[in-house]
Amino acid sequence: MKKQGCILHKMMLGMFVLLAVGIGQAQYGVMVKIPFNFTVGTQRYSAGEYTLKPYGPYQHTVLLQTWTGQTPAFISINSVESREVPSSAKLVFHQYGARYFLAEIWNGNGIGQQLTESRAEVEMAKAANSPGQMVALSFAPQH
Repeated sequence: MKKQGCILHKMMLGMFVLLAVGIGQAQYGVMVKIPFNFTVGTQRYSAGEYTLKPYGPYQHTVLLQTWTGQTPAFISINSVESREVPSSAKLVFHQYGARYFLAEIWNGNGIGQQLTESRAEVEMAKAANSPGQMVALSFAPQH
C-alpha cells in the first residue's frame, strides 16, 4: 500500500512538472519589427511590430499578432533543424519581386519552424520560374 502511494506521489509530481513546462512554453513569444508588407497563407500583413508565440495545446501552431488590431493568424508549422546553428534568432521570408512570404521561424539554437507554402506563393514561384530570394530578419529571442 505504501509503495502504491509513493508511485502515485511521483506520478502527480511528474504531471505538475509537465504542466509547468507547458505553461512556460505557452508564455514564450517573440516580438519582431518587420519592415515590409508580407503574406502568411492567404492573409496579407502590413509592415510593423508583431508577436509570434506558440498557440496553446497545439504544438504545430504559432499565433501571429499585431497591436494594430489586424486579424491574428494561426500558422501551421513543421519543426525543422539546421546542421549549422544560426548566430541569432530570425524570420526567413521568400521574396518574389515586391511580395514577401513568411517561410521559417528560427529561435537561434538550430531548431526552427517551417511554414507550408501557400497557394499564392506556389503560383508566384511558378510565374517567376524561381524559388525566390531568401530574406532573413534577425531578432532577440525572449524567454
